[in-house]
Amino acid sequence: MEKAKVNIFELSGTNYEIGYHLGKMAMNYPQFVEMQKCPKGTFTDEQAKEMTQMFDKYCPGLNEELQGFAEAIGATRLQMVYYAMTYLTPGCSLLAVLPNLTANGHVMVARNYEFSHKMEDFCFCKTKVTGKYVHMGGSVMQFGRSEGINECGLMVGQTSCGMPVGNMEMMRKTAITGLQFWAVIRSLLENCKDVDEALQSLMDMPIAYNINLILADKNGRAALFETLDGKKAVQKIDRTTKKQYIHSTNHAHLPDIMEIEPLAMEHSVCRYEYIKEYMDESNQLNDNDLKELLLSKYPTGLCCHWYDEFFGTVKSMVFDVTLGKVDICWGGIVANGWKTYFLDEELQEENLMVNIEVEHPTFDFSRLV
Repeated sequence: MEKAKVNIFELSGTNYEIGYHLGKMAMNYPQFVEMQKCPKGTFTDEQAKEMTQMFDKYCPGLNEELQGFAEAIGATRLQMVYYAMTYLTPGCSLLAVLPNLTANGHVMVARNYEFSHKMEDFCFCKTKVTGKYVHMGGSVMQFGRSEGINECGLMVGQTSCGMPVGNMEMMRKTAITGLQFWAVIRSLLENCKDVDEALQSLMDMPIAYNINLILADKNGRAALFETLDGKKAVQKIDRTTKKQYIHSTNHAHLPDIMEIEPLAMEHSVCRYEYIKEYMDESNQLNDNDLKELLLSKYPTGLCCHWYDEFFGTVKSMVFDVTLGKVDICWGGIVANGWKTYFLDEELQEENLMVNIEVEHPTFDFSRLV
């Protein structure tokens, strides 16, 4: 059993002010500050110009936030490693349930987020950028978001679609120039009020990372958006459709995307089928039902502790989209307890020490089916 430190905080102000505040917070951890920097000359002048223009168009305010952070730690904006990682990982399980299947008649979303405990932020924050929608969710590399919900009642979460894409070794190389998932999710949360607006934005946005996005809003709509190597596909559900839930794991689910990538990792298929079987037999679900689903252990469940293989459950989350509420259990361990946060309440700054149970898979983790 290992330990991890979780940080809970709220940020407000202009993008520059938020970035500067994050930089001052980071100065308390010199080793973290150095991790945020990449060597000068990493990008050509043309690449720097293209990145700046792309972020201004699709993630407005991000350049200003990075500028504030850079100035706070005594660096330049283009030295931020966020650019190197975002200009173009983890795996997860996601399930959105519409009111017809929930006991309280609310839109609910259940999510497990898997990654390495040594490379994860372990941060949950509320962000109130001047002129943008307030949202709360997990951070990635401080400036990005792994999932979240905003003040309008839009929830966004992701799972990787196939092998993770990025600029690091052992990752699938990008097929197009575009954005990483954490920049996409934050942009949607800050600028879109519902599923329809989010889908419109996604269809216009250049996305380099291969992702499955699940979107849900308090109006009773949900969608699965998939993109792989630049191709995009969508499946929508609402109160009128026969299907009242939608889910994703770490492979392509929609026909247009499966044509490009028909193979899937066995553990992803196993988790996908487990959710399907559970939901096909369920009705009148409540918070506790979804929490038990998330913490049930693979292969007869969704929770994994393979952190050294970049597939350990960092956090399990249950969103009540209708209420603007999220329950979080860190480390996928019941003993760590569930914490509840409401979007319309002030997020109190908090530091938590949680247990991380490190295990290793007893099978070929990369086996394809």
